[in-house]
Amino acid sequence: MKEKFKLSDFAEKYGLKLGNHCCFGVFGGYRVHVKYRAMANPACLITVVTDTKGRDKDLEKYLEKNKKELKLTNYGVVGIGLMVSPQLYMNIFSQIEKILGKITSHLKKAGYPGADICPYCGTEMQDGGIGMEESGIPFRAHEACYERALEAAVKREEEQLAAPAKKLAGTGGCLLGALVGMAAFVLMFMWWNFAALGPAIGVLLASYFYGKFGGKNTPYKVAVCTLLPLVFALAAFAGCLLIGAGGGAAVAEKLAAGGEYRTQFLLNLIFVFVLDFVAAAYVLFSYLRSRKKISANMRRTDEV
Repeated sequence: MKEKFKLSDFAEKYGLKLGNHCCFGVFGGYRVHVKYRAMANPACLITVVTDTKGRDKDLEKYLEKNKKELKLTNYGVVGIGLMVSPQLYMNIFSQIEKILGKITSHLKKAGYPGADICPYCGTEMQDGGIGMEESGIPFRAHEACYERALEAAVKREEEQLAAPAKKLAGTGGCLLGALVGMAAFVLMFMWWNFAALGPAIGVLLASYFYGKFGGKNTPYKVAVCTLLPLVFALAAFAGCLLIGAGGGAAVAEKLAAGGEYRTQFLLNLIFVFVLDFVAAAYVLFSYLRSRKKISANMRRTDEV
């Protein structure tokens, strides 16, 4: 059954402007942006612009406390507003209407500034401010505040670019993650004779510890966090086979005989590579996302 209350109906009801799978404008006294695309991840993303500085933790507590009621799978609060991702299956825009109503009502009751206040500095925009976008979210702000925010974003990006790569420290963290993945491989092989999840665990932990040890997010990180856990997993696999069979000759004999032993060998070997590269895809995606410049997604616009 097709939903009767669509994005266009929702936008028309509240005088919002339509964009690409989204609508934006003033709802309940606050500038909002609603994006919905069934096949996207997340499918629904709701942004409310307000000055949260100094009270961001209070807002996080409210969202956490009301996660179930608001059907939230994820949320975030930054200095210029909040972003929530609800999980919706039926009556999508009727539910979005209720969620936005509850959030904006809470913001108003708690005294968070509305659409006539600059979200950067928290003071009134007597001249109406300028229309702008940040990360695809349109709103209004003081021209001077926009320029300062853009300048600060460019400066942060230049500092990140100039920061030392710390490959040695990062590689140490990667080794730690790969060793944990290796240990997981051995334990799973002992218990189930199938341990291909080991390298995936190793890749994710290698990536995590690479950053924790101070390593910079670079193509080198992606490569080393993909290959080291793979090498360690293959070494663990070889060791498990040799110890279990009692030597290389015995392993070769069992593989030549075929049957269940060879099937398990091939399944482990194939999935070691498959799951390693699946986890590596996540690390690669994280790297590509880190390259996106906030400043490149900040621009003036007359659409708000």
